[in-house]
Amino acid sequence: MHFITKDDLKTIGIQTSNDTDIDSLLAHLNEQLEERVGTAITEKMNDTQLDEYLSLQETTDDETLENWLQSNIPEIPAIIQDEIDILLGELAENAESI
Repeated sequence: MHFITKDDLKTIGIQTSNDTDIDSLLAHLNEQLEERVGTAITEKMNDTQLDEYLSLQETTDDETLENWLQSNIPEIPAIIQDEIDILLGELAENAESI
């Protein structure tokens, strides 16, 4: 999964001399990203897919789960990029308070 990086923050004008602050912000943003993507992809699943996905989460490794997701939800890259764009847009709107 693609994550939000320091370069993404620089692109929208977020810079600070304190790496700890940036690292903390990135951790928070990427946690939100994972939650939002998870919600978006589960909304795309039918009941059978959702049951299978939940079962796989408990019994398999990340690579197998990722392969299953790519096979069953082919629009995942677009979902991830949309959520990144939304989060960065929200951040840019509030950049002055950071």
